[in-house]
Formats: sequence, C-alpha cells, structure tokens
Amino acid sequence: MMKLYLVAVLMCFACSGSYGQSLSFLELQSLTNMTDDQVHNYLLVSKGFRSIGMKVLNGKNFEFFRSNRVDPDKVETVSLRAGITGTGGNVSRQVIYFTLRGQDISSLLAQARHSTMSLVFQGSDQYKNIYRFDNSLFMAIISTGFNKRSGSVVLEEK
Repeated sequence: MMKLYLVAVLMCFACSGSYGQSLSFLELQSLTNMTDDQVHNYLLVSKGFRSIGMKVLNGKNFEFFRSNRVDPDKVETVSLRAGITGTGGNVSRQVIYFTLRGQDISSLLAQARHSTMSLVFQGSDQYKNIYRFDNSLFMAIISTGFNKRSGSVVLEEK
C-alpha cells in the first residue's frame, strides 16, 4: 500500500510540470463568432487570460489577451479583431494566437490536420513554415518558426 501511495505522489509531481496550450484549435475557431461578453467570460474566467488592452493595427481594432503564466517562455497571447455583426445578428471576428512554445504550435497544427478543414497550402518564407487550412466556413493560417520555438494561428470566418 505504501508503494502505491509513493507512486501516486511521484506521478503527481511529474504531471505538475507538464504543460499544454491553453486553447485548442476548436476553441480558437469558436472565438471567431462569440459576442464580446462571451469572449471575455470565456478567456478571462474559464481560461486564465487577462486583457492587456486595445490597439489599432492596419486600421482595425484589436483587443489583446495574455495568459497568466508566470514563466515568460510559456506566455500565450490572443488578439481578437473587433466583432463585425452581420445582417442575421451573427458576429464574425479574426482571431490571432501566438505562443513562444514549439510544443503548443505543433499541437495546434496536429489538431488542425485532424479538423474538418483541409490543408490547401504548405510552404515557407525566409522566417517560417506556413500552413493554410480551409473549408466552406473558415480559413486558418498556421505559422511555425524554423527554430521550432514559436508560432501563430490566424483564424477567421469567411
């Protein structure tokens, strides 16, 4: 019985150091059509992010969120373009996710490959590998640094 307890304690310590990205590919996809209140409740309350303010990029308003991770090498950021309300009342927004951890972006790339979206382009520029996924509703561009230490996901509804 003591050995079983010792194994359980060791497993807890081993698992406490593990880490995964805070948001899955499907969750990033869901953020594209949430209202502002839903986004805030989801990211701030459920996922442990905090708002770090609004910025204008290329003439578009974005709100930035940062994960509450203490280690700067594990920080994730999510940028959300201000939602555009369509004629039917549906909200549409661009979602940009950035991480400094290669494991996070590799996991999101694997999730995208297993999603309902098809890989329609795979290439690179001088800084990163680029993957474009597409279906009838969404478009996603996943970029991974050549050094495999960072990456981003840009996701939006069509």
